[in-house]
Amino acid sequence: MLNNFFGSRLYSLPSAVKLLLLINLIVFLVMQLLSLWWPNYSEQLFGLSHLGFTFNKCFWQVFTYMFLHGGWLHLFFNLFALWMFGSELERRWGKKYFLTYYLLSGLGAGISIALMNWYIYLNYSTNSIIANPITIGASGAVYALLLAFGLIWPNREVLLYFLFPIKIKYLLIGFGLIEFFGTISSASGNESGNISHIGHLGGLIAGFIIFKLYPANRFQKQNFISKMFKKARLKRKQKVIANRIEARNIIDTLLDKIAKQGINSLTRKEKRSLEWARRHYSMKDDSTIH
Repeated sequence: MLNNFFGSRLYSLPSAVKLLLLINLIVFLVMQLLSLWWPNYSEQLFGLSHLGFTFNKCFWQVFTYMFLHGGWLHLFFNLFALWMFGSELERRWGKKYFLTYYLLSGLGAGISIALMNWYIYLNYSTNSIIANPITIGASGAVYALLLAFGLIWPNREVLLYFLFPIKIKYLLIGFGLIEFFGTISSASGNESGNISHIGHLGGLIAGFIIFKLYPANRFQKQNFISKMFKKARLKRKQKVIANRIEARNIIDTLLDKIAKQGINSLTRKEKRSLEWARRHYSMKDDSTIH
């Protein structure tokens, strides 16, 4: 019997899923508005292309591409999948881990696309990759959600194309094989239409790595993001303290020289050192550094 996948619990949107749905919808509407004056400007600036990422140094494209969509159907199916798989995952994981998993998976998919573009550029027609349609869409991150859902609830059933009941594990295997062979075909120089197989496969791989190496229970016990910022603050504090100690030593040494030989005895290098020490020396207590 088909599980009640669309039960009442899914209609109450958790906060992270709701936030992502709104961001994608707002970005899409802004894109439509901007296209009235500057056609394709948003895609060229924030979509992922080899020309933009590699030659124009638009490195943000490996992240921003996932918030752009090429049409209402493209937007609908990605947001529908985000709602369908993401809602229960966020309830299970919590907001912070869900957002971390989603965004890092999308970033991993973007890096995969950039690497594939570079491979095609090196091995095939350079004109084809420069003129290659820009990659946009949340599909890579959505495929990562499908993967996580399939690993947690492999025997859940969904309606494929809204008609055919199928267990998530079989759907995941089928999509995985399609994207794998589609990626092989693309790497061989064959056109893949408007489908980014490497983006989908990259999302699956990135999601699997995150799911296995840094699972939700570990994240909840030791918040990765908080730990990262805490480590950065501690490193900065240690650097400030080390600079202050070094500055104090430089000042003491050079003041002794000035007292004995006069200020004109300082070399140009010593004057620069004294100026550096003046900037970094502070009489504030170390405890004030956060």
